[in-house]
Amino acid sequence: MKTVWVTVLHVSSGIHHFSSLSSCLKIMDESDTSPRGQELFSRFTNLPKHPIMTADSNEELLLNKLKGLVTNIKWSSTDAVDLFNALLNRFESSSTNDRSHSLSWMFEMLHSIEIHYITPSWKCRTGKTLIELVQDENVTDEEVKKCLADEREKQLDEILEEIHQQKLNQIDKKLLDEVRDIVSSVHEDLTSRNDGSQRGGLKKDLLRLCQAVEKTHFRPRLTQMVSWCLMALSETGRLIQVGTGEGKSCIVAMFAAFRAMRGEQVDIMSSSSVLAQRDLEEWVNFYKVLNISADCNINKQAKDLKKCYQRQVVYGTVEDFAGDWLKHYFHRMDIFGQRKFQCAIVDEVDSLMLDKGHHTVYLSSDMPALQHLNPLLAFIWATVNQYSKIGTKTVGRKYLFHQVVLENITKDKNIDESSILQMAEDTGILAKGSVRDLRRNLSLLTEKAASVTANQLAEFFKTVERRFPSCRFALHCINNDGAIEEMNKGQQRENGERQRVPLLLITGGLCQYMYSDKESVHRAAEEEIKSALHFTPSHLSKDKSNVDIPGFLSHLVEAKLKVWIQNAFYAQSMTKDHEYIMEEHGIVPVDYSCTGVVENFMKWSDGLQQFLEMKHESKLSDMTVITNYMSNVGLLQKYGDQIYGISGTLGQQAETETLQKIYYGIKTCQIPSFKRRKLFEVEGVCVKDEKEWIEKICNVVTAQTNSTLYREGRAVLVICETIKHAKALYHVLGNIVKNKKLYINNNMDNTAIFNKKLEAGDVIIATNLAGRGTDLKVSHPVNRAGGLFVVQTFLPKNARVEAQAFGRTARQGSPGSAQLIVCTSHLSGRLQLLVVLANKLLSLLESITDATPLFQDCFMMGPRLYQKSHSNERSKDMSENLLHILTENSTPAIKTAKEVRDNLVTEQLVSYLEHDIPMIKKKQELFTQYLAVLDDLYKSSNNMPADSDLSALNEFWGMWLLTEFNENDSITELKSRLSRALDGARQKLEHKESPLSNLHHYTVFGNELRKRGHLAEGIKMYTKAIQQDHCWAAIAFYNRAFASLILQDRHQDPNCINQALEDLQNALRSVELYCEQIKFTQQMEKPLSDSITRFDKHMTVRYTVWLLLKENINEAIKQLQRARDLWEDVKIDEKSVYFLVPSSRFLPFVMRVIRPQFLFSFRHRDPLRIIQLLNDSSSDIIREIKGLECLGLTRIYTLNTRHTLSGLFMRIRGYVHRAFDRLTKYLFLSK
Repeated sequence: MKTVWVTVLHVSSGIHHFSSLSSCLKIMDESDTSPRGQELFSRFTNLPKHPIMTADSNEELLLNKLKGLVTNIKWSSTDAVDLFNALLNRFESSSTNDRSHSLSWMFEMLHSIEIHYITPSWKCRTGKTLIELVQDENVTDEEVKKCLADEREKQLDEILEEIHQQKLNQIDKKLLDEVRDIVSSVHEDLTSRNDGSQRGGLKKDLLRLCQAVEKTHFRPRLTQMVSWCLMALSETGRLIQVGTGEGKSCIVAMFAAFRAMRGEQVDIMSSSSVLAQRDLEEWVNFYKVLNISADCNINKQAKDLKKCYQRQVVYGTVEDFAGDWLKHYFHRMDIFGQRKFQCAIVDEVDSLMLDKGHHTVYLSSDMPALQHLNPLLAFIWATVNQYSKIGTKTVGRKYLFHQVVLENITKDKNIDESSILQMAEDTGILAKGSVRDLRRNLSLLTEKAASVTANQLAEFFKTVERRFPSCRFALHCINNDGAIEEMNKGQQRENGERQRVPLLLITGGLCQYMYSDKESVHRAAEEEIKSALHFTPSHLSKDKSNVDIPGFLSHLVEAKLKVWIQNAFYAQSMTKDHEYIMEEHGIVPVDYSCTGVVENFMKWSDGLQQFLEMKHESKLSDMTVITNYMSNVGLLQKYGDQIYGISGTLGQQAETETLQKIYYGIKTCQIPSFKRRKLFEVEGVCVKDEKEWIEKICNVVTAQTNSTLYREGRAVLVICETIKHAKALYHVLGNIVKNKKLYINNNMDNTAIFNKKLEAGDVIIATNLAGRGTDLKVSHPVNRAGGLFVVQTFLPKNARVEAQAFGRTARQGSPGSAQLIVCTSHLSGRLQLLVVLANKLLSLLESITDATPLFQDCFMMGPRLYQKSHSNERSKDMSENLLHILTENSTPAIKTAKEVRDNLVTEQLVSYLEHDIPMIKKKQELFTQYLAVLDDLYKSSNNMPADSDLSALNEFWGMWLLTEFNENDSITELKSRLSRALDGARQKLEHKESPLSNLHHYTVFGNELRKRGHLAEGIKMYTKAIQQDHCWAAIAFYNRAFASLILQDRHQDPNCINQALEDLQNALRSVELYCEQIKFTQQMEKPLSDSITRFDKHMTVRYTVWLLLKENINEAIKQLQRARDLWEDVKIDEKSVYFLVPSSRFLPFVMRVIRPQFLFSFRHRDPLRIIQLLNDSSSDIIREIKGLECLGLTRIYTLNTRHTLSGLFMRIRGYVHRAFDRLTKYLFLSK
């Protein structure tokens, strides 16, 4: 083993390594009597794999700082050793230095080099490199440090040369020459205070803009002018990367003003509403100086929006621009007026175009009929929760043994429940006489089987297999360790034998089916759900455990059931404070992987939102059908090739190429920082388990916040992947760090974090919320100590998110440091597997050839010996050992993780281009086609289509998209199918038929006719609704009853009253069905809980509203029966549906609305506060009545009977008629 290792070492490292090993032996000879020397000698002779020294020593710290020069500032190993020698010589040449202080002096010098990111090519103002400066004995140490800290702004030629050297920059020499000419001329005019009257073209424009900026803010930097020039000189769009803290908002304002001066309309899209409003407020005076009108489209009503879009420059978010587009073209609100899509300037362009490019904005539309799906969703959720993981297996719900046997017998049709129970009694798992009792009362089985063990059950199933050869089971039980254990291992599957059914046997005569993969679990759940699903009116189940759904929703259920089941299982695996949080207004998604933003106005689709609400027993929202939408990609593409974007992180080549494929004609450029950036990135760390990860983070935080021999304490920003991790770290740091703050939720007041500069010892624990767009100020002492230290505690999803986090420090020429500390167990499945495998392979290779630990030990002995006595030979030994250590090529685990991550990102981008973008474009084309149909509908009705027609057509289109859209179909085929479907839908609407056969549409059609005074036609519509599905036609029955009575007002004959009574009694039965479904939903969601949750309160209010309708119907029935029996007329009082509820029930809502906080929020149109109010329990009663109104219950009625002359005659006639009938019957019987 020793010979092989030495051979590999010599082959790979050559003679230099041999001489270094000789030096090591010399050192060991000098101190061979010490335990340390013997240990080193033992290590050398036995040649095992050596771990790096872990003791917290100054020598190790020195070595790490020297290694940092190579790994983090890109010094070559030779240059680093030369610097080390120069520093040693400088220290030695100083007569005032005490050798015992050599390490602390070295730390101070290396720390200054580190925090100011001094490279080998760096030169001070006198033109000297760092090594030359260190070697100059005429320069004092303080002067050296001052030179390192001194930083000037870059000159124009430096900036342009850096742009030219960037490989990804799409800039030719001719363009750079034009930029140089324009910027140098304008810079000269600004410096000399020349009015530029002789200038023309872009020089004149830029000078005017710069003068306006200087008048209202500051003189633009050269980098800002260069950025402006590159965009102004581009005939097509240009995306530029401008570092964080480099003044992007100034560049945006200058370019927007330039385009506005040319008579164009400019839309500036920001990544958040806060930033959009802030930037407008900051630059509004600049625009005023140039006589340019500007506004912001955030939180405005329709009237104000129309005025806003008349301005030349409009700030806003992409969501607001998309929403306003939908209001204009879908809701026909005439928001844009004559505004065109001429120029878009996108801030944080990479985030909006890549990370959120597929995000879709839609305007919500009510479809209360989807409340009918709530019982099904609740049943899916209850079913999914019956499945649980035990080790690697998944087990389903618990069944009694006889149910499993009956389900698996395939041939003998004569076997019934009693036969199986008799077998159980015969085999002894049931006591004698049990079957007789069970025939009378099967519910006793649970009690009688309570003591049956898994082993007894196994014997019973063996008997079953002998009796019924078609039944074959793989039996398992839970062993004493809580793991699943196979019980019939010895039984081999015979040729032709059907697959054995895996069963887990449990004490109490219970069995659970077992599943080995996700697909089989989903199939089993689907079969169970389908067996309980029934569609009305053809089948109304009497079994209370079944789910009844209106038939008009059957197509939707069949199309989406699999997706809903998948999402229910996914909701199980999702974690609070990770993918979502609980807010006042319910379950809210968190964009944890990119921005950390709590997305208040976003909801998950396909039932996922509802399953999470059930999981946390929150208020249950109804599913929605998306009838309108606009994606970020779709909106931006409307600007053609006039999209200009700015970001601190455009990303790597794969990302820029992806952007150029999506947005035709766009070119990219990276702008250098106006001062040299001083970000020192400490080598990242990958740890295996969470405990070690937390310890490492805490150690780094405390090390950075505490003072050391060579610096004062620093401030630290800890960025976590999830809110959950941030809270955990905040708790763990406890009293260790006193000045710490959490920054995890944009709904909270975070002003305290930004209002003051961070001091030494301050720690902010945050999510990605503290990344993109966050500007943290630090005090001068913290900057002097090295600036803000950023700890990123996870591997970001891509290099751009990582760079955004690190961009919170080392801004505008100030120093700063950053480090990644990653726990591999937190990585996603595939990434985790690839990273672990790659690191194991690298570790294996390094263990064979790596002699670095030995040289490290030798090097770290050098400074100790140096402090005792100095010799040239000792210095030479240290240098040789250091050179070997720094030359050794090892691959850090974190580097491997990043490479794997970047490869996965490339794959995802390919998928984004090949799958997501085509699907987005297809849906956008289909929506455009639908808008054309809407145009025709408006034209054919003089721009006043009936609300019911519009609503029905929108719902039809939304349902078509849900059930018929297939991303694999060609756009031609999809458009053809949609065209046929919409033609059919419009033909039905012309004949007042529901395109979806939705009974509620007919009820609404009837209401519109009744409102126009066409009662008879309205009654026909109610009749159609009843014929469509009488089970759910409560409101149609109710409306028809009262419409008939109103139609014969003052002249109601007995037939009319009897028909109304029959309708109201049918309405009563239908209301009972609605109430049963609400109870079913509540029981499925939480079958055993006694606590009252937000979910319960919501369901109770919904139930109460239907009960109030039931009371109203019952009272009407009593009055009609009285009128019929006493031959009285009925008087009908008609009121709004909101009078169904006693006014006292609205009081909590009113009290909340009149609070000063809400009134202030309402005046300022705070959308968050408004949505919180609408989701408060006090609003439930109003929203539920609104739901009834949308279903067609717009009016409620009360009846009073009255005596009339005609009623008296009718009563007399009735008495005579009844007397005649009795007399006739008597005479007939007498015969």
